[in-house]
Parts: sequence; C-alpha cells; structure tokens
Amino acid sequence: MPHLLTILLLLLLPLSLQGQYKVTHLEKPINTTGSETGAVRVGDTVLAYSTMPPEVGGNRMFGYSSAQMQVWQARIARSGKLARPKPSRWNLNTRREHTGNLALDPYTNDLYFTRCRVGDPDLRCEIFWAKKQRRGWSKPQPLRGKANTDNYTATHPAVGRLADSTVILYFVSDREGGMGGMDIWYTLVKNGVAGECVNLGPQVNSPADEITPYYDQVNGVLYFSSDRTGGKGGYDIYCAVGQRNTWQKAEAVCQCLNSEQNDIYFTISQRDSATGIPVSGYLSSNRADSYFLNDSMCCNDIYQWTLDSSMFASRDSVMADAVDTTTDIITRPSKPRFMFPLFLYFHNDEPDPMSRQATTTTSYQECQRRYAQLRGEYLSHQTSAIDSAMMQLFFDTCVVGNYERVEALFDYVEEQLDEGHRVVLTIAGYASPVFQSEYNQLLSERRIASFVNMLRAWRGGMFADAMDDGRLTLVQRPHGAVEPTTESLSKDPVYGLPAAIARRIEILSCEVR
Repeated sequence: MPHLLTILLLLLLPLSLQGQYKVTHLEKPINTTGSETGAVRVGDTVLAYSTMPPEVGGNRMFGYSSAQMQVWQARIARSGKLARPKPSRWNLNTRREHTGNLALDPYTNDLYFTRCRVGDPDLRCEIFWAKKQRRGWSKPQPLRGKANTDNYTATHPAVGRLADSTVILYFVSDREGGMGGMDIWYTLVKNGVAGECVNLGPQVNSPADEITPYYDQVNGVLYFSSDRTGGKGGYDIYCAVGQRNTWQKAEAVCQCLNSEQNDIYFTISQRDSATGIPVSGYLSSNRADSYFLNDSMCCNDIYQWTLDSSMFASRDSVMADAVDTTTDIITRPSKPRFMFPLFLYFHNDEPDPMSRQATTTTSYQECQRRYAQLRGEYLSHQTSAIDSAMMQLFFDTCVVGNYERVEALFDYVEEQLDEGHRVVLTIAGYASPVFQSEYNQLLSERRIASFVNMLRAWRGGMFADAMDDGRLTLVQRPHGAVEPTTESLSKDPVYGLPAAIARRIEILSCEVR
C-alpha cells in the first residue's frame, strides 16, 4: 500500500503534476486533414465539435474566407468508441456562416455558440443561444444585450453559474477596455439578455491573446489558452481559480498537456465520482501528429486527455458489507458500501490547543464546523493558482465531503445495531510534525477522543447504550506525528496542503458481526 500522504496528494492531484496524464490523438474520421476544434461531451452519448474541411480535390486548406466551419456530432457507444460523425442535427449550422465554439449550460442544457460571417475579412463573430426544449432546442437567436456589438467580435462562450443560479457567461472579445489583443470577459445572462461586460483583469488576461475559456463549475477553475511569453510555444493552456473578476494569478497547466505547438479548447468530460477530480476531457492542437495536407500550422485536431485511472484503483477499498473469511462479517450486497480508510481532518492543534491531556470533552462536530469556516483563511495563504485549486478541492472533498460520508456510515451502523448485529470500528489518529513527539502522541489521542465524543452524542445519544454494553466497539490506534518525509510538509506547517493532510483521524474499517 503506498504511503498515505502519497495517496491523498494523488486524490487532490492538480493538472500541474507530471506523468499522470495521457494525451491521445483521435483517429479518422473524427479528425481530418481539415481543422477540428472545441470538442464537448453532451450527456453520455454524443461528442459535438467544430470542423472545417479541407478543399475538395485540392492540396491546401481553405481560408476562413472560403471554407465553412460547422458543428458535427458523433454518437458515443457504451464501450467509449465513437461512431462515424455527421453534421449536427440541432439546427445550428447555416449556409453563410461559420458555426462553432459550442458551450452547454450544465444545469439547463441550453446551448451557447458562435457564428461568424463567411467572407468577412475581420472575422467578426457573435454569440448565439438556443433554449433546451422537450425535444431538441429552440431556433438559435443572437444573444441580446451588451455582449454582441457592431464593431468588435464576441466569441468562445463558456458557461458558469453564480450561487443564486444566475448564468455567468465567459467569452472572448477584442473590445475596448481590455489588456490587449483578445481578452476574456464575463457578462451575466438572464432570459437570453446579456448585461454589462467586465474584463477578467490582469490575473487572467495579458497584452497577448487569451482565447477558448472553459469554466469548471465544480472546482471553481477557469481554463483558457494564451500565447503570452513564458509558454512552451504557440498557445498554451492556463488555469486560474476564482469567479467573475476575482481570480488567483493564472498559471500554465502541466507540460504533459501543453506542447510546442498550439494547445487550445481545453474541456472536461468526466470526473471521478468520489472526489470530483476531472479524469478526462478534450483539447485541440496542431502538434506534430495531427493530420494536415501541407502546412501543419493550418490544422488543429482533437485530442483526448485522460488521468491515469490506476491512481484511483490503487486506493484500498475495504467495504462494510464485504465478505471476509477471517472474521464473521455479514455479507449484505444490497447494503451501502464505504471506501476505507475514511479520513476526518483537523485545524492545527485541534482539539484543545496546547493541552497536555490525552482526552477531551470536545466533539469532532465542533472541530469540523470550525475548520470548515476557515476555508477563506486557508485560501488567503496559498501562493499560486494551483495551490489554491488544491486547497479548494481539499475543503470540498475532504473537510466537508468526508464528514458527509461519515454521516452515511453512522446511518449504516445504526441499521446494523437495530438488526441485532455487533459493530467494530477501528480508528487511527495522526498529527503533523509541528510539535514534539510526546505532544503529538497526546494530540492524536485527543483527536480520536473527539470522534468518540461525537459518536456517543450522535442524534441525542442513540449509540451510547450500544457503546456501554459492547455492541458497538471502538479499537483506537493513536500514531502521533506522520513522518516529515518531504520539504513541502514544513514549508507552511499550518496552512500548507501537506500539513493539512497530516492532521487527521482515519476510520480504518467497520466490521459487522
């Protein structure tokens, strides 16, 4: 079993870590010697993307003034294999306009996309939208309001949502008031009408071009491409944590995703169900293995990126209802399953700071509530967009999400006790190596004690009698401090992610007898 710290760092893996991502060139007929871009997955069954075909019977690409970009789609089989693509049947394409840059509202399934006049030397574009109906979508209409203008382009829409469910549309424009070149802007959209347009500011935009935004609503991360200085070459993919015009400074994603050519149209198609971590998606690039006729710079192809799934499979899965021939664990395949260990986390020196006692009257509920309220303070101590993204994910998935999983486990324990079974929970406790070993040992014992207090007081003391008469037993394993194996563990001993991961208790197993 890999070291626990390694496992958790993998669970919180950002796109900046090397070697965990694979980029695969999609084969023909999805990709052609023309240009394919902007692949997005619509539900579980359709891949939609934009394509501009090569000149029929010729040996060069059409220019934008003569070729036409259209939205195509391919059905996705259960095996993941893509069927032969066909022009979209969603009434998006026209005879006189480029159509592309499809964005799907994840909540309403409304479509936003771009149309640009064929033959326009300035290639001025407008954003359109189509409202989801019972069958298909409504007739596309230009987005009303202030996003589309007569003098500037508006293109590359990306959809997000505010806390009150208002649509926030990120898009690209060369309008006045930007940082230079093409910038990313946002506008709030209500009933097909765009409000004031606001530049995302210098944390995201630069004097160079910023294009093809994609907003990860789950983790609050904006992905986009830029040809600013300092990249690997051409357009590189960057990410920034935030919303509206409040962002951490953008940073390039890992070199395993970027190349020396153009890398654009980054999207996410699937996530790990337990953590919310993106595990696959698409990007477009004209890197060396793309299909082209004469000039490789002309033609983008679609590539699929995937996160190595073995990192998730490597997590030890001890199921509460699993068969175990060495103990009398009851087999109940219809019951809920739980992934062990289950981790619960603590703020520095919690509970009872500076106490020299091995016990506490504090409940873990109190510790978790205080910890969750410190999210903003932890984020303010992060020094990069990647660190902020990791910390945001840590709070969502671990501090809050794991507590909810433990609530579900308690429901399962209650059910087993009501059915007359005995339950044994095994708990381990850890501390970060900030204090001396003797203190860390006491701290890890107090952390286990806070869990015992929570269990005993749960829902008015429903487990108290079972704990007193032995039907519910806790095996306690306090371990003191984790090994200070990396320099990063001591870089920020309170607000750094490695330190936060170290301060925990683990529910190692739940045996039903």
